[in-house]
Amino acid sequence: MAKIKFTLLGKNELSNIYVRLIDGRKTDIKLNTGLVIEKEFWNATTGEIIDLEAVKERKTKVVKVLSPEEKENELQRLSKVKVVRKELEHLQNEIKTELRTGKAQGTEINREWLETVILKAKGLIKEQDTLFYNLIESYKLKLPTMVRNGKIGVAPGTIRNYNTTLQRLKKYEEAKNKQLHITDIDFNFHTDFLKFAQTKLKLSLNSIGKDIKQFKTVILDAKENGLKVNDQALTRKFNAPSEKTLFITLNEDEISDIKKFEGANHLENAKDWLIIGCWTGCRVGDLMQLSEDNVLITPKGQKFIRYTQSKTEKQVDIPLHNDVLEIIDRLGGFPRPISDQKFNEYIKTVCQEIGMTEQVYGTRQNPETHLKETGYFEKWQLVRSHICRRSFATNHYNKLPNKLIMAVTGHSTEKMLLNYIGETENDHIDDFLSVWNAANIKDEKIVELAAKTS
Repeated sequence: MAKIKFTLLGKNELSNIYVRLIDGRKTDIKLNTGLVIEKEFWNATTGEIIDLEAVKERKTKVVKVLSPEEKENELQRLSKVKVVRKELEHLQNEIKTELRTGKAQGTEINREWLETVILKAKGLIKEQDTLFYNLIESYKLKLPTMVRNGKIGVAPGTIRNYNTTLQRLKKYEEAKNKQLHITDIDFNFHTDFLKFAQTKLKLSLNSIGKDIKQFKTVILDAKENGLKVNDQALTRKFNAPSEKTLFITLNEDEISDIKKFEGANHLENAKDWLIIGCWTGCRVGDLMQLSEDNVLITPKGQKFIRYTQSKTEKQVDIPLHNDVLEIIDRLGGFPRPISDQKFNEYIKTVCQEIGMTEQVYGTRQNPETHLKETGYFEKWQLVRSHICRRSFATNHYNKLPNKLIMAVTGHSTEKMLLNYIGETENDHIDDFLSVWNAANIKDEKIVELAAKTS
């Protein structure tokens, strides 16, 4: 059975009151309650304030002996004793209640847990303030009013990401049959959530990594706002897992085949957007916002598209490719905007009908279970909106300087661009070897020719 004891620490007459919680062999925690008392009012044997009857008797005596000013000071001291006693009784009851609740929910009873109980007993934090789900929800609601890089708010996609993270955390809590407090977010949670997300939710490491990053963001925000957090969640070990992304692209021959597609109006509309996307590198959200207002002309008379990326808020200028210009001239403007979902659905159909059926290795969302699955599929099955940006970056890589490609894709560093298109930073090795090997072959031929002529 758990034991709760109070004791004084310190050599001064006014001493700090500490609480010690003992529960079995593994739990023995001692913490400062933040309360103080004069030693003469403390019973070291029982670990509590002296009996109130004794305080009352002392109060009666001092009134008769002391001067008016001394009486007032003494009465204030005795009044403080009564207040501290009530607070200690309240704290003891709170620890008992929280201990029963915590054990029932499987909460780890540790130093951080006891610190939180003490703060709650003193009214410094409320129950709902420490629930991790509520903290993420509160942070998400603050995002539209936050100032970042001199601008207010975030992209709609960021809000959607937090909603997704909240849904996954809720499923985790339901599976574990407990509500998590912010101090529960530690290494054990990191390991267990990763396992749950992989085995039960069938998520990729990259998807789980986004959740972990958002967990850390909320924890840092909570810490800055004075909440007690588990320091383990702020270390590098509490990291966001990742893996190499499997993706497919459309090469220029395949884009030419797509241009030839003829079919239903809604499919041709999606086909035109797909071609525009492959030659502009736009994310689908930005792609569907393009209009004639985005088409500008340089002083030299060259037409180009200018838009601001919703995710990064970077301005992008991209010349009009002939394929894009042909579509705009044919339609008298841009195609009809459609939803992300319909765009993904329609471009799959377009690619299937032009015969894009070769088996390729990749990841797709199962149309029935809506879970991601990895394996070999016909290429059209792996086509989705992001193929536009990746195709743009891949088709121009090694043809244009990386900085020019980055100006369109919005990547801040070459490393980010290389990761995005699946290249590595040691690809330059092949370039060097090809040059050197060519030089060696040339030298060998010179030696051979010299031998023949000597």
